[in-house]
Amino acid sequence: MARIHFKKTSWVADIRRKGHKSISKSFSTKGQAQAWAREVEHKMDALTFKDVRGLTDVTLHDLIDKYTQEIGAIKPFGRNKADVIKKWDLLFGSKSVAEITDQLLIDYVKERAKSVSGVTIAVELTYLGQIFKTAKELWRMPIDVSITSSARASMQYMGLSPKSKKRDRRPTEEEVADICLFFAIKTRQKVPMTDLIPFAIDTAMRSGEITNLLWSDLNREDKTIKIRNRKDPQEKMGNDQVVPLLGRSYDILIRQLRKDGEPRIFHFAEGTISSLFPRACKYLNIIDLRFHDLRHEGISRLFESGYSIEQVAVVSGHKDWAMLKRYTHLKAKNLHRLEKDSV
Repeated sequence: MARIHFKKTSWVADIRRKGHKSISKSFSTKGQAQAWAREVEHKMDALTFKDVRGLTDVTLHDLIDKYTQEIGAIKPFGRNKADVIKKWDLLFGSKSVAEITDQLLIDYVKERAKSVSGVTIAVELTYLGQIFKTAKELWRMPIDVSITSSARASMQYMGLSPKSKKRDRRPTEEEVADICLFFAIKTRQKVPMTDLIPFAIDTAMRSGEITNLLWSDLNREDKTIKIRNRKDPQEKMGNDQVVPLLGRSYDILIRQLRKDGEPRIFHFAEGTISSLFPRACKYLNIIDLRFHDLRHEGISRLFESGYSIEQVAVVSGHKDWAMLKRYTHLKAKNLHRLEKDSV
């Protein structure tokens, strides 16, 4: 509770609260001092009190460092989040928290929009907002968390969408065959792209999941394999899933050559796929096709083959229909096959 006392010619209100620097103010009457103290304490309790003086000695780097040590130790950051946080530190780490204003972030959005999409900017603001929210609610620092949401709101006036566009691109059988042939005739091609492409379709795995598969996680008896730390919006680490190796995928795996001292089945970097696949598409004049579209294709084929939502989710790793639906682009003509099968 605030201390109200008379000093020389005025009434002084002294407020001392944990998480806030001591603050005092003088008034001509005791009632004014009491009213001011009540208002400030109410705002402190509601976490809406802004005392810029308390933030001038704290830099954004200080917040990032504390956030990384405390929150990152409990729940390790994914690669993208770690990279974004590092970027914020490099750009504005030396600024005090009081200097990180909504106008500063709006100017950042304007400049950033020249080189990246609205989706990327929205993600960057989200991660910064998480740091501010943690500082306010966990460390009880008087930070205005609305500045990131204000910057995010400004994006719509700049014509920037924070949501990614849903893709419905599926490769044709001819395109898949042409791409596989492109790699098959390259005798010096060390990366088994002719195996990776059908494997990606039949398993609906992401490229990073494929390149991190381990021999030790392969169950030959059940024809399953464990995907470690599978992508999930909530769990960045420890989200291991056992998935079935359907179609051609099991045979593709067991014919891969084992390399001494290499625990992975496909022993090359994920970036290699993202480099080779578009190169083939460009040579073959295949427009707007990405390796990740093979995952879309695989999920769609499972539905067209008659698998239920729950069964497809076991393969794809999705935990709810809303997320799974955006990856599913059924071909109308293939539904006739289901009708025949049911007769």
